Amino acid sequence: MSAQDPAAGGHPAGSSSGGPSPSGASPPGGSPPAGPSPSGSAPPGGPPSAAPAPPGRRRGLIGPRVLVVVASVLLVFSILSTWIRAQIIDTNGWTQTSVALLQNEKVREVVASEISERVLSAVNLQNLATEKLPKELAPLAPAISTAAAQLVPKAVERALALPQVEELWGRANKLTHARVIELLNGGGHTLSTQGGVVSINLEALLDRIGSRLGVGSEIGKKLPANHRTVVLMRSNQLRAAQDGVKGLRDLSFILPLLVVLMYLGALALAAGERRRILIEIGVGIIVGALFALVLRRWVESYVVNSVVQNEGVRPAMREVLAIATAGWRSRALWLLITGVIVIFAGWLAGPMRWAVKLRELVADPLERHPAWFAGGAAALVLVIASLGPTRTPGQAIPLLIELVLVILGVLALRRQIEGEIAAGGVGKVPAAGVGES
Repeated sequence: MSAQDPAAGGHPAGSSSGGPSPSGASPPGGSPPAGPSPSGSAPPGGPPSAAPAPPGRRRGLIGPRVLVVVASVLLVFSILSTWIRAQIIDTNGWTQTSVALLQNEKVREVVASEISERVLSAVNLQNLATEKLPKELAPLAPAISTAAAQLVPKAVERALALPQVEELWGRANKLTHARVIELLNGGGHTLSTQGGVVSINLEALLDRIGSRLGVGSEIGKKLPANHRTVVLMRSNQLRAAQDGVKGLRDLSFILPLLVVLMYLGALALAAGERRRILIEIGVGIIVGALFALVLRRWVESYVVNSVVQNEGVRPAMREVLAIATAGWRSRALWLLITGVIVIFAGWLAGPMRWAVKLRELVADPLERHPAWFAGGAAALVLVIASLGPTRTPGQAIPLLIELVLVILGVLALRRQIEGEIAAGGVGKVPAAGVGES
């Protein structure tokens, strides 16, 4: 009698002795025992089993992560070097900073006090009052000169706020800075170190202020040489300054490019885990930018509270540092925004429900008009760059690399969506080699 069919309610067929078949052996006339399929999927009806991570994948991420960490550290130095080049080494940046300092009320008050002392040292107000007053009022000259001396700082401060004086101040800074940079670049035909110092000549500015105050238009000539100049550096500091300028100019070009290339290298080495590394790159950018902002605040606090001993000058020095390091701050903030965008790009390619919904939303238009999306992403990068700090010539190449990466990112997203659709819908895991980036 043949074995009864299990579906008919009988006992299942076994071996000839009625016992279970040996492990791994197929029952006569039956199907092979259930077991893991070659693809690693669970048997039908059984719970899904997660595919084990490929051996060595975790170790394979060490190299990319080291590159991300090193690049994020270099990012801080890149911020500093590009800021110094754009705002201190570059003549136009220096001039704009100098004019911005003069436009600040607290800074202008300190500058007016210093210039007032120089003007009053060149003009005898009592003799001037005696000459201008009628003979019967000559005895009032001492009192008038004392009162005038107290009014001079305010008058100078108002004069410094005039557009003509700001223009003279900017012109003096621009001319002197251009000649100093020429000297630091190994030139020096138009500027020499007189008396062992390199300085800004304020004679024209002092003459304009004297004319404004009505005490004479040749105040600058009446002052000693050391009172009509502002010392920038001394000759014994020249060699160190030349080396520093050359090094910073090179670093402002090399470091941004090196940071971008290291991030690219991390992505290239992270095959199969590029989305994770992309998110970690965004985190690294944010951490580097935040560290740069904290470092800026520490430098400002240290200089104001520890270096400046005069309590009355500290508010002005705080304003000076805030203006002088504005490029430092704007670069760090721009990188913060960049880091957020990079993390968003990594999340957008992930399995989160909102990311899948967003990919479903853009799947059809991205398939039809990829150039529109690539152009829009590139335009967004340019808009953010235009709102950020002034870029030095050396930063043009990293910006071009950023634009290329954004365009490639859009194309990679399009390829990922195509692979998911081929696998059964957006959010589905594509088959091996389909849409892989």
